[in-house]
Amino acid sequence: MNLLVKAKFCSLMLILILLGGILCACGGPAEDTPTDAEATPTIQPGSGRADWVEVVYFHRSHRCYGCLYAEDAVTYTIETYFKDELASGELVFKVLNVEDKANAAIVNKYGAFGSSLFINEVRDGVDHIEGVTEIWFLLGDDEAVVSLVRSEIEKHLGE
Repeated sequence: MNLLVKAKFCSLMLILILLGGILCACGGPAEDTPTDAEATPTIQPGSGRADWVEVVYFHRSHRCYGCLYAEDAVTYTIETYFKDELASGELVFKVLNVEDKANAAIVNKYGAFGSSLFINEVRDGVDHIEGVTEIWFLLGDDEAVVSLVRSEIEKHLGE
C-alpha cells in the first residue's frame, strides 16, 4: 500500500472509532435531567401562520456530555439571537426525547434516532426538513457551534 492509501485508511478508522465512542457514550447512565416540558417550552406557530421555522433537538433518555453540550448551545443561541422570532411564532423550538412514546409521530416525521438537530422550514404548510450534522464536529468550540446554529437558522428564516 502506498502512503496516501494508508493515511486515508487510518483516517477513516479513526473517524469510525470516534463516532462509535460518541454513540456508546450516549447510552451511559442517565443523569438527572428535567423532562422535556421543564427543559424547553414548546411554542406553536402564530395563529394563521403558513410559514415558520421549526428547530428540533432530539435526545435519548441516557445522555452524555456531548449531547447535553449540544442542547445547551442550541438553546443559548435561540434564546440569545431569536427572541422576537420565538415570540411571534415565526420560529418554534422543541427539545424532545426520541425514546418517549408520546413523541413517536414527530420522531418518525424527522427520522430521528438519537441525539440530533433538525431545522424544518415550513412553507405553505409543507415541511422542508434538514439535519444539522456539522454540530457534532464542533463540540467544545462554543463560538463555532453558536455561529453554525445561528447561520443555519438565519438561512431558513431568510435573514
